[in-house]
Amino acid sequence: MKELHLEADQGKPEKPLLHFWGLGDLHYRATDSWQPLHRPRMQQMYEDLHEIWQAEGEPAFCVSPGDIADRGAPINFELAKRDIAAHLKHIPFYPGLGNHEYFLETWESEPRKPEAFTEAWGFPIRYAWTAGDFAFLMLDQPVTESTDVIFSQEALDFLDTTLSEHAERKAIIFAHCPLHNTVLDRDPEKNLDDDSLDPYFFVSNSDEVRAVLARHQNAALYISGHTHSGWGSPQLVCTEQLGEHPVTHLNLMSPWYTGMTGPTPNPDWDHLIYVADTPDLLVTFGFYLYETRAIVRARSHNTKCRLGQWEIPLCR
Repeated sequence: MKELHLEADQGKPEKPLLHFWGLGDLHYRATDSWQPLHRPRMQQMYEDLHEIWQAEGEPAFCVSPGDIADRGAPINFELAKRDIAAHLKHIPFYPGLGNHEYFLETWESEPRKPEAFTEAWGFPIRYAWTAGDFAFLMLDQPVTESTDVIFSQEALDFLDTTLSEHAERKAIIFAHCPLHNTVLDRDPEKNLDDDSLDPYFFVSNSDEVRAVLARHQNAALYISGHTHSGWGSPQLVCTEQLGEHPVTHLNLMSPWYTGMTGPTPNPDWDHLIYVADTPDLLVTFGFYLYETRAIVRARSHNTKCRLGQWEIPLCR
């Protein structure tokens, strides 16, 4: 595994074949205690994104691979859909299924069926779309009552078949959960982050996923969320050789919170307070796709700061 190091942001990139924007776990929740903490961060994100898009053009689409709603109650899905649509307007949005969306208000509640995601968004739990010379695949987060996150045989077959169907296109895969030994903890002794070595925070059958990716030279990027990794996490962006081609892994962090922070009951347990990470950065990622490479740019929206960029190989 080779970590890709952050480079200085080079300013407005040369015109790409297309570009899109990736948003980490958004965690919409329609409760009175949640909204005063959550809404301002989302507002900062959307306002800054629109400033960027006014300067360099709108993206082909936006995508978020899971935990868009903090719980799977219909009212949370409706809030997420309404707010995202209000801000993105005509820009297409592609949602993914995360672990939080299986549950209603408590982890002890009976998990919802994955079909609830389809009812809410109008998308199947796993699907694909194309734009330009690229194919995009969204994988589902499997429901589990253990610490093992195991992609079903149906998901593996979908990945294999869809990559074959789009063999002439470079392919970018989205999934809520990262593969094993990709994004890591900033400080394992202090346990600052959940990471891809922790049970429940990596795909348990990652070897099977990697075997599928190795068979398809068009598989270029695997983009995940789930861990809420903090800025500076090792292997936030990393590349490995699978078969005869490189595959790059990128974790989208979360604009809601990173690390072991976020919404926390106050000392009297009568309302929520927001505990910020250090550094407290509200980050999303712009992806600029070219013939043989991608430029990925990280943006902190609460500080309106370009954090840097990575250059990623897109070989087929």
